[in-house]
Amino acid sequence: MTYRELLILIENIKLNIGQQETKGQKKLFKIYEKLKPSIDEFQAKIEDIRLDHAAVDDKGNLILNDKGEYNFNKEGLKKLKADLKKLEDSEFEFKKIEVMNPDGLEPYWFLEGWTNGVTYVKPEKEQEEEL
Repeated sequence: MTYRELLILIENIKLNIGQQETKGQKKLFKIYEKLKPSIDEFQAKIEDIRLDHAAVDDKGNLILNDKGEYNFNKEGLKKLKADLKKLEDSEFEFKKIEVMNPDGLEPYWFLEGWTNGVTYVKPEKEQEEEL
């Protein structure tokens, strides 16, 4: 799996989780919690990349703006964007989430490939677009 695929998955979960009113939505939240370590790892890598490309003064000290955020010069910003794209496209090790009780998760087909134990049902509209 790539970090880009993880980001897409997280967005789909957020769009469908609602107020966790249904069984499926409650299970989506649990799946999101199991993804948290991968999300945290991704965020840490982003922060490292931002730090690597942040502007520094002639003594090597970070230059921060009024809000305490990193400043970037033109070249640093270009490198930052390129490295962030590489990171998003990079693969990371992920063990599929084992689902013991799949009831309620069947319509959330975007979880396919991330879980074991669930048979997903894509909406007919999605199935037609694949043809």
